[in-house]
Amino acid sequence: LTQSGTQRKQILSNIMKLSSFIAATIALFADVVVCRSNSIRKLQDEELSPFNMFSLYDAVCVDGPKYIERRIPNIKMTPENAISPDVGLKYTFGSAIWRIGYQEVCDSDVSRFFVCLQADIQGFIPKVLQISNAKINENGPVVADFSSNLDPNQPYFRGCQDVSEDQWLRLIRNPDEHYIRASPGFPAEDTVIRGQIWQAFPARLSNDQTVAPFNNTISGASGRARINVEEGGTVIFFDVTIDQFDPEVAKLARGNEGENGILVLNFSSLKISPGRFLGSLTIDELGIDVNTVIEMIADPGLYYFTFQGGTTAPEAFTSIRGQVYPYNADW
Repeated sequence: LTQSGTQRKQILSNIMKLSSFIAATIALFADVVVCRSNSIRKLQDEELSPFNMFSLYDAVCVDGPKYIERRIPNIKMTPENAISPDVGLKYTFGSAIWRIGYQEVCDSDVSRFFVCLQADIQGFIPKVLQISNAKINENGPVVADFSSNLDPNQPYFRGCQDVSEDQWLRLIRNPDEHYIRASPGFPAEDTVIRGQIWQAFPARLSNDQTVAPFNNTISGASGRARINVEEGGTVIFFDVTIDQFDPEVAKLARGNEGENGILVLNFSSLKISPGRFLGSLTIDELGIDVNTVIEMIADPGLYYFTFQGGTTAPEAFTSIRGQVYPYNADW
């Protein structure tokens, strides 16, 4: 009897230990489920844009929402941009919005890196939609392939694709060295429309960036300027707003901070109102060629905007200036 009582006590002790272990395991599992469910709820509540309809991202446990690092809208896709052996698909057109970002994953030091695309095609239903790595007028390897997620009945696409960290870094640092390619697929997979991913080159304008002898300034003047390279490097779009100063001359010059450089573009003709320049000019109208544009894209930080009160003294020496900073996420 004594032995049986001891055995019963031992069995009860083991059962209690096993119960404690099971309870701890259930609690740990519950924490994971809470992390997963809370994260998915965040994705559903906070990220309702079309870019977040790629179901893969709702199936993982994350510590927070996706972070968008860069966004470039109004990417034009045309048959004229096709590079041999591809052939332009005549009478078709496309536009796209490109985004890139990352997402932190639960209990991991490694984030997810992704690129998102919103593409609208006119003239055909795409069976192939890709982002490739190459400069203007070149073909290159595919970085992100959205083809398997296309709707066979719709001429538009909204979705995301994972990329490696190295690819992500190249995309975020040099988006202009990538292009979007769309095709109706077999048997015409070589007929395409294509659009280079051009970034904006912005600058904040201020009096303290001016350099003698162009350092006469108007107190309180400030502004913002940017250019977008479009249509395969053949068109440049300008958008400038300046407060408390109404210049007559608008230029982009090549030079480092603190020095006067060489004139590259004069877009004074685009003035639409006091302190406001807006519009597009072709490279022929600007008196440059595509190589000049490629040089700008290769090292945009070596360029600056300058705006002068007039073409002759003393107005010509009254100015405001801003160095281009090409990779600003907040612009």
